[in-house]
Amino acid sequence: MYQELHRWDESIKIAEKKNHPDVREFKENYFQWLLETNQEARAAEVKEREGDYNTAIALYLKGGLPAKAANVVSTFNVGVPPDQLDKISAQLIASGMLEKAGDFYEKMNVLDRALDCYVKGHAFRKAVDLARRAFQSHVVELEEQWGDWLVSQKQLDLSIEHYVQAGIFTKAIEAALNARKWNRAV
Repeated sequence: MYQELHRWDESIKIAEKKNHPDVREFKENYFQWLLETNQEARAAEVKEREGDYNTAIALYLKGGLPAKAANVVSTFNVGVPPDQLDKISAQLIASGMLEKAGDFYEKMNVLDRALDCYVKGHAFRKAVDLARRAFQSHVVELEEQWGDWLVSQKQLDLSIEHYVQAGIFTKAIEAALNARKWNRAV
């Protein structure tokens, strides 16, 4: 009855509970039905639960869910071919998930690309932290960019400290004056 209603999960649970001899066939039929009905995300979840991580990653990418694919790689430390990793990061960037792409690159130890993604995604806290660990010469520049971005977002009072950290006191004074932080400007 559950299979006729396409409630495969319940059908499989009952079959497993009662040790039905056709459980494997039920699972295969469910997986095939998911693929035929273009439910790649659900099919990927099934494969992830079964421990077939590479298939799950491929299905997540096909279904347009690069963040879930990246989570599988990160969570289970799956050995994935480099071209697959590039697909994941390219889809993350194309989807506008630059901070997530930066995290993914950082876990893959591609630090220069991680830093670029953090900056493009305005994740300056992570960018500065990464720069302090791996790119000391970029810290001052990033602090200034962070301050400029905060000014563009009308967060003048927050930008002051980043300009001070960068050693650009004229911008810090200007931001303090515009934020009406007279004592800070002095």
